[in-house]
Amino acid sequence: MIMEGFAAPRRRVRLDVLVPSSFSREASSPRDKMLRLGFLARFLAAARVEALIIYHEDPERPDRRNAELIKLVMDYLNTAPYLRRRLFKLRPELRYAGLLPPLNIPTHPESASLDYPHYREGLVISAGSRSIVEAGLEKPIKLRRKLALGSRVVLRIEPRGDGRIGVTARSRRSTEVYPGFRTAIVDERLPEILEGYDVRVATSRRGVNVREILPALREACAEGRSVCAAFGASREGLYEIAERQGFKLEEHFDYVLNVMPMQGVRTIRTEEAVAYALAILNLVLD
Repeated sequence: MIMEGFAAPRRRVRLDVLVPSSFSREASSPRDKMLRLGFLARFLAAARVEALIIYHEDPERPDRRNAELIKLVMDYLNTAPYLRRRLFKLRPELRYAGLLPPLNIPTHPESASLDYPHYREGLVISAGSRSIVEAGLEKPIKLRRKLALGSRVVLRIEPRGDGRIGVTARSRRSTEVYPGFRTAIVDERLPEILEGYDVRVATSRRGVNVREILPALREACAEGRSVCAAFGASREGLYEIAERQGFKLEEHFDYVLNVMPMQGVRTIRTEEAVAYALAILNLVLD
């Protein structure tokens, strides 16, 4: 069923997620890798994450190939389906893209109908004194304002009583609804990446039981404007990564949390840990 007027707002507090560049590298097949990337994207979008930061466990030997694949898939999913053919060429890395679950975020409407108010992502395909925007409708939309050619905007579509349609355009950064997350690959060590965040959360099986720290975490998040949550790799957790990078985890993170105390499985995948941690952060963030 189409949710008319679905318009999940952006978070007041910025929430970013940090995952290692080796994420999903150990997948048994390209199909399994694509499914795991799709699940990760869904978890991030459901929690209205602002940015996915891909870091290298070993900055001296970065896994750039896998990092670029993660970014490609995330950028693909954060693009409205009707714009993907324009923005993504056919390439072997996206062979199994059909397995990816849709994000269904507010700017990716399920219908091309103009009968109800909604938001949709648009691509500026012509710019001058007026702009022409492709937005997955029967024909492109003409706007009486100059927009940057090739830019992606968020359109607010609103039917009027006289049978006409009102359209306003805003940038992805300034729109009031959640437009999806951006993905970036960074080469710095974790301590440098963490600079500038008000609340820094690490996840580890060796961390503090989240039940014990939840009130303090809620208070800290209420006072901050930016929060990041970092996750380890399949073969080494954040403590091991911190040791490799030459720093102590507790000295650079405000909280080191075990988000699934007394886990009933031998190991928890990174995307599963992301889901558990974001469910908890969703309770304490605006």
